[in-house]
Amino acid sequence: MQNITHFASYGGVFFRKSQTYMTAAFKEMGLSFLEGIILINVCENPGAIQEQIAYNLALDVAAVARCLKQMESRTLIRREIDVNNQRTKKTYATDLGSVNKETLDTIMQQWNNALFESLTDEEVHNIVNTLLKLREISIKIDTNLVLHRIKELPEN
Repeated sequence: MQNITHFASYGGVFFRKSQTYMTAAFKEMGLSFLEGIILINVCENPGAIQEQIAYNLALDVAAVARCLKQMESRTLIRREIDVNNQRTKKTYATDLGSVNKETLDTIMQQWNNALFESLTDEEVHNIVNTLLKLREISIKIDTNLVLHRIKELPEN
């Protein structure tokens, strides 16, 4: 197996470059990076509650709540009290939010085209499938447990 000790740094470069592109492109639409990714998630998961959105995106629930409040005031989303649980609100995109999501999809597709233009269809397929697997694995990892293991390492 190939040495993958620094795998996270490779992924980090990919993430940072992608985020830099998306931040600049979303800003031209009047959206922050966080608003953009949350809007995409809301459109793809209509009726999701803020805890589910936070889980889907591996974000802090409080940050999601603040962002949803801002997005609601800008009429990008609407929230409705869940009839089965009065303490939660289901989140939906408004017409304006849906139109913005279409533009976000175009922005994301342009980035994907630039990113994958020198790769074969098979390579793209393998990368996407592997990233989806890594996403699911990452969500399930208890970071506190991993940090605890680091503390148990012998000191140099």
